[in-house]
Amino acid sequence: MQKSTAIIFIATLALGASTTVPVCADAQLGLGVGPSIMFQSAARQVGGTDQLNINATLDLGGSKHFPLRNSLMFDYAGGSANGGSLNDYGLGFGTRLNTPVYIGAGAFLYSVNANQGPVVGTHTATGFGSNIFVGEKILDVPGGAAFAAQLTYRQIPIVNGLNPGGLALTLRVSL
Repeated sequence: MQKSTAIIFIATLALGASTTVPVCADAQLGLGVGPSIMFQSAARQVGGTDQLNINATLDLGGSKHFPLRNSLMFDYAGGSANGGSLNDYGLGFGTRLNTPVYIGAGAFLYSVNANQGPVVGTHTATGFGSNIFVGEKILDVPGGAAFAAQLTYRQIPIVNGLNPGGLALTLRVSL
């Protein structure tokens, strides 16, 4: 798994570095919505097979010397199953390549809430997590907006033995 992730990372970085066209996804505000699938089966039993993932980015500017964009980022995923629910909220900072095919990462402070029903109860944890993502601009819209598809690996703090980390596939719009 680590070897294939490294190969995908290097290939995406090489492709992105070879493309110098600026992405229209450098707009001030970016919003993404899509499903998030947790890796741990115990978390899926409480939070559902797939969860709603919503993320937002506020552009903080880039670098003149490197094709990078820095952002203030918000990340949310939540769902319910079998009388329980699992939700996480994160706020952090991230950076990504400023190319049509991009890769990036963010560091977050997360709050994770797990309601495991009346027997086990509700538990909350706060801690650091991260997102590593790769995406591609798929459509420019007249007026400056753009759409992109993004795949995100979400590493989230564990609460009461439940690990809500996993993969998210989002459709992003930059305004």
